[in-house]
Formats: sequence, structure tokens, C-alpha cells
Amino acid sequence: MKLLDSKIFDCLNCCLAFVQNKLDNIRQNSFILSNIDVLILVSIFATLIISTFASTEIIGVISALVPAFVIIKVWMTKGEKLELERCNFYLLIYLLLCLISNFTSSMIPQSLYGFMKTLIYFAFYFAMCQFLKNKKNFILPILAVIAILISVECVIALFQNSIGVQNISTWQDTSYVNPEDVLTRVYGTLKPYNPNLFAAYLIAGFPAVLAFFAICIKKCKIKSTIFSLIWVLVCALVIFLTGCRGAYIALFVMLLGIVFASYQMIFNDFNSEKLKTLWKGALAFLSIGSIGFLALNHGILHRIMSIFILRGDSSTSFRMNVYNSAIQMFQDNWLCGIGVGNKVFREIYGLYMLSGFDALSCYCVFLEMAVESGILSLFAYLLFLGSILFAGVRNFFKSKDYNYKVLLFITSISIVAVMVHGFVDTVYFRPQIQYLFWTMAAILTVLVRKDKVTE
Repeated sequence: MKLLDSKIFDCLNCCLAFVQNKLDNIRQNSFILSNIDVLILVSIFATLIISTFASTEIIGVISALVPAFVIIKVWMTKGEKLELERCNFYLLIYLLLCLISNFTSSMIPQSLYGFMKTLIYFAFYFAMCQFLKNKKNFILPILAVIAILISVECVIALFQNSIGVQNISTWQDTSYVNPEDVLTRVYGTLKPYNPNLFAAYLIAGFPAVLAFFAICIKKCKIKSTIFSLIWVLVCALVIFLTGCRGAYIALFVMLLGIVFASYQMIFNDFNSEKLKTLWKGALAFLSIGSIGFLALNHGILHRIMSIFILRGDSSTSFRMNVYNSAIQMFQDNWLCGIGVGNKVFREIYGLYMLSGFDALSCYCVFLEMAVESGILSLFAYLLFLGSILFAGVRNFFKSKDYNYKVLLFITSISIVAVMVHGFVDTVYFRPQIQYLFWTMAAILTVLVRKDKVTE
């Protein structure tokens, strides 16, 4: 991906170099500042860890340490430069359009509040890009932390399922389901307790678990491969136990991606007939095993089948009512939107909603963006997603480096899966999902930099 040649950035980097020359001695003589990379990495770990149990406010405060430490590093370390990738240029346009929508909104204070939350997420992402571009060796440790957190949450979810926790979600229509087949929906430790939020978190982090399984296969470590495979299957099982149908669709898309990517790598990058035969056998076993699993688990099967009955399910019917109202909101505010954040949405939505169908959001990420900040902001965001994913796919086919291709795939499929889930839910805007999503996006952005292909 080409870097944008900008005289503005050249000027900024010249000023930055001058300041760095003045402050570098201070950094070298300070124990804390000389270990700024460790502080940044610890802050990233802390953000990811506390996201599993802390409130939104606490998560936001801890995550703010990451951009704060990165800014200190940039100003005080010789050689650090500011660069803007093409995909991030589209993201800046999106932010600018969101800012404009704030001042065209009828509820400016509430919109600015929502915009500030968006800025915190984006500051985390840009800081991660700046930090990881020269510290690619930290990518695997970060993914390892994500994989561990996902695994721990899966163990907790299995315990919740075994004791039959009380259903948190009130939007599980059981009127057409045999009481014995009603699914106990697990929700982990994420706050607020919600099976859909938990499912989205697993969908975003599941590829990290998958990455270590793929790496173990390459290293031919049988025990490690079997252990990691078990956790891959456990994570997939727990996603089903959440009862989140949007996550089911995202998981299906993820599995299609896994089949395609593994086929491309095994049949093009490896010259082993034994491995090809093993892949075919594994695919057949997975297909037959999935059918058998669903046949034996009527609760999960009913949840999957409820996707297709539309108005026959009260939860789906509710979402369809919200979609209709949100589309009307978009038609009346298509250029600049109503303003950013769910506080604005709830107030404006009251003017459009069907009686008795109040909603916190559009239940569709892309529709939500269009309603909040207009069609142009949605287009800018889609350009960001398209450019970063296109670069990931292009490098995937060009590279012969197995581990590099694994990292490209798992970050790309995480982004795609979150967006697929986002078509029918807006848990994407929760901080637990945001920080996982932007971590994966930052890693992919760093991996597809122009100089990576030749490294």
C-alpha cells in the first residue's frame, strides 16, 4: 500500500526531528522513558485484559494510555516519523465528516459526546499503527494475549452452560420452540452482560486462537497442534452456545474463508501429497461432524432455523421495524446525518419509531453510520475497509512466507467477520469489540505496508 506523499507531513517530520534532537538525551537518561516501548505494550495488554470485565469508563481511561505513551515516544525518539497510509487517509475523511455532522446536528452537545468516544477508539488505532510499524515482533505477543483471553472466556462460558445460567437476553422468542429445546445463552464476563456482545467478542478474537493452531501445524509439533485444535473447536462451540444468530452467520463466513485460505496455502505453497490428502479428509470430517453436531443439538438448530422465519420471530421482527424507521431517518438526513452517538439516535428515533418499539441503535453498523453522519461518511468508511482488505488479499497471494500469510488471513477474516455480524447488530460500537477490531486493523495495516513484501 502506497504511502501518501505529503508536503504537510514532510514539514511535520522536519519539526519533529528538531524536537527529537533536543529531547533525545532526556529520554536516554530516564529509566522510564528509555523503556517507553514496554510501557506501550503493557498499556495495550491492560486495555485488552480489562475489557473482559471492566466498565466502559474504566476501559476508556486505560486505553487512553496507549496513544499518550506513543505521542511521548514520537516526540522524544530520534528517527520516529509520522506517515499516513492510504487506508488511514480515508479514515481521516470519515472522522472529518463525523465532525461536520456534529455541528449540523440538532443536538450538538450529545453528538460531540458520541464523537469524543469515536476519537478515543481511533486514537488507539492510529497509536497502534505508529507503534507496531517499527515493532512487528510485538504482533505475536499481542495476538497471544487475545487468544488467552478468548480461551479463558470460553472456559467461563462452558461453566455457565453447565450450571444453566438464567437467560439475560429478553429477546429470545421461545413461543415456537419446545421448552426442552430452549437454549441456555452464555454471556461470559463482559459488561453489560449480553449474549450478543459476548458472541461478537468471540467472533473478533477467535482468529487469534486460529493463528496459533496454524503456526503449530507448520512447526509439526503434534501435542501443540492437538491442544490448539481443541481450543479452536471449543471456541466455535461456545459461539454456538451464545445463541447469537448474527455470530452464527459471521462464523459461517469465517469457516468459508478458512477453507479457501487453507486450500490456497496447502495446494500452492506446499509440495506434499500427504498434506493435501489430510486436508481433504479434515474437510470431509468437519462437514460431517458439523451436520451431526447440529442434528444432536436441537436448541442450537432451532436458533439457526429461526434466522429464516423473519417476521415469525419477534426479535427479527423488532429489528425489521427498526430498519424501516432508520431508513426513514436516513432519507431525511442523508447528507450530514443526525449526529454521532446513541444518545442522539435515541432522541431522534422517537420521532420515527413505531409505537412500542424503542431502540438504542439501528441494529446494523452500516445503516447506523449513514444515519449518524451521512452517506459520504459511510462511503469513506467503506473505502477504508475495502482498501485495507484488498491490500491484505493481494499480499496473501503474492507472498510465499507461511507465517506472514497466516497473520494476513487471521486479521483480515476478523475484520470481515465483525462487519458481517454488524449487518444485523450494532455491538460493534461497544468498547470490547472496538479495541479488538482496531487491534486487528492496526496489525493488518502494518503488515501490508509497502516495505513489508520485501522484508
